[in-house]
Amino acid sequence: MAEKQTNKDRMREIVDSIENGIKELFESDKYRKYLATMSRFHRYSVNNTMLIYMQRPDATHVAGFNKWRDQFGRNVLKGEKGIRIIAPTPYKKKVEEIKTDPETNAPVLDADGKAIIEEKEIRIPMFKVVSVFDVSQT
Repeated sequence: MAEKQTNKDRMREIVDSIENGIKELFESDKYRKYLATMSRFHRYSVNNTMLIYMQRPDATHVAGFNKWRDQFGRNVLKGEKGIRIIAPTPYKKKVEEIKTDPETNAPVLDADGKAIIEEKEIRIPMFKVVSVFDVSQT
């Protein structure tokens, strides 16, 4: 039985395919086609544009399965294979820090002379591999 790929393995696979795609891109006429793809997906990162181009160079408009259904009233056709891209999935974590004075950066002390501890919420950037579909697949 095949083992399930971890997120780290999927990410490594995607990054390797981006690197190979970039090498191939500049060694052939694919560069002009890639620029056409980039012009259609100007709001996507260079990496995701490369991934879209490598998997479906004729793509014109992509969105996730739920977005096609909920926002556009379209359904992905049965059996369609998604275009794998990298999506940000930051998460929040609560941490305790010593409260500091914004002007002096010195710790703020309570009546007993001890530093005041405050709880802060920080965002940790993370990424995962997700599937999107072209309009022609709906």
